[in-house]
Amino acid sequence: MSERLADVIVVGSGASAVHAAYPIAESGASTLMLDTGLQDANYYQSLIPDQPFAEIRRTDRQQHRYFLGDRFEGVPLAKLGAGPQVTPPRQHVLRDAERLSPIVSGSFEALQSFAIGGLAGAWGAVAFPFLDNEFVKAGLRPEELRPHYETIARRIGISGCSDDLEPLRGPLHSLLPPLDLDHNAKKILSRYNRKREKLRRAGITVGRPVMAVLTQALKDRNPHAYHDMDFWSNCGDSVYRPASTIRELQAYRNFTYRPCYRVEAFTEHADRISVHATSLETGSGEVFGTRRLILAAGALGTGKIALRSLGQYGVPVPITCNPHLYVPCLNYRNLGAAPDGRCHSLAQLTAIYDPTGDSEHLVQAQLYSCRSLLLFRLLKESPLPYPESLRVMRALYNSMVVLVIQFEDYQAATKRCILRRGAGESQDYLEIEYAGLTESERAVRQGVQALRKLMKELGCLTLRVVEPGHGSSVHYASLLPFSSEEKPLTTDPCGRLRGTRAVYVADGAAFAYLPAKGLTFTLMANANRVGQRVLEHLEE
Repeated sequence: MSERLADVIVVGSGASAVHAAYPIAESGASTLMLDTGLQDANYYQSLIPDQPFAEIRRTDRQQHRYFLGDRFEGVPLAKLGAGPQVTPPRQHVLRDAERLSPIVSGSFEALQSFAIGGLAGAWGAVAFPFLDNEFVKAGLRPEELRPHYETIARRIGISGCSDDLEPLRGPLHSLLPPLDLDHNAKKILSRYNRKREKLRRAGITVGRPVMAVLTQALKDRNPHAYHDMDFWSNCGDSVYRPASTIRELQAYRNFTYRPCYRVEAFTEHADRISVHATSLETGSGEVFGTRRLILAAGALGTGKIALRSLGQYGVPVPITCNPHLYVPCLNYRNLGAAPDGRCHSLAQLTAIYDPTGDSEHLVQAQLYSCRSLLLFRLLKESPLPYPESLRVMRALYNSMVVLVIQFEDYQAATKRCILRRGAGESQDYLEIEYAGLTESERAVRQGVQALRKLMKELGCLTLRVVEPGHGSSVHYASLLPFSSEEKPLTTDPCGRLRGTRAVYVADGAAFAYLPAKGLTFTLMANANRVGQRVLEHLEE
């Protein structure tokens, strides 16, 4: 086995990895990105016309292939679980995950990605910053992170506006104009504005989401086309995906992207780090040398690499994941209204519930219209037989919306992840044990009740609550949490993994707490910060 040398090796190609690599590659330091990088199985994408959803439904005779899948893989009959937005054209994002990195759990449904761009290849693009108190709970310094939000916003394009949500989402100045609202969201927001004072006194605020979606051209990406096809295709690369940043990085001669490698472990020496990887093309082991190593393989992947490298088999580490559920609603005051032909499928509105009035335990919900994504999935949640449900849904679906609610999550003894040795020739695997606490379950019930009352006030009838189970939010964190104390299997505030000299954690594995919001934007900002810190240490 030969050992190759780079100034910095970054493991992974997702949202954290690419932005950790960015300042290092930009500086001129030699940067090697090792990644499994699966990208050759998305054959549905070439079938999708660059046309609006309504036009495709009327005219494309091949639409069943990418909407339902050639093997009907787009119509899961099992319980709604993690990743309902992973439609057939996106299922390559999850391909071979169980084979490449098995997970065993009877209580937690985890998703992993070994595709180029990772799980952010299918994220919903909601990009709220953390509040100061959320930073502190996560183990981060607000004053240190906030400038990096602005850097990422300028780099990838974030759309939004100043409204009632701003005090609850944190400051962000580098914003493009917001996305246009669809016919459901316009009427719901109008009703909120009429009842604003009453709802605010009840601790509920509604406004427009902050989105990693272009409304103006940026670099080689185009503004959103409003085709209502966002969960099937990404016309003009308007929705941010890490693959676009990899294209930028590849313009630097000192940056190398090496796919088809599964990183197994690292070994630290006095003057370098050896990174042990398996070639997925040949099955053979290879070793890559580096002065600094950044782990950004997703919280579960990074945790597994670190635990194996440090020999920590059978040692429990924490895991957090936002509790997450769906509430389908009927916007009954909009029945019979003609839908907009020009709209998007992403989050239309955001509602934030502040039960304690001090922003310490927020509940956040995104509102989606159903037209191009969720209708056929809602059929199996209906209490009626499928034929009757189909007739009813056809009449109602233009007025159907779904509230996707998220809650905060803390570390607890009932939530843990353990690296186990595989038997014989089998791979090592992660074992996850996850049970919610009574206090958390009480907060979930209270939050759901408050948001159902909100929807009633806004003219929407809530139909039922769908609980997809632990792990379904696909927000995983805390395996190697930030800590100011010298504890094993923690990450110091600069991002260095304790017990190592020059290994850094740049993804969610280091977050000690998860607020009730998507963390991808904060992951990117923190990764940019870690990348800059690594660069400073490299120059010492």
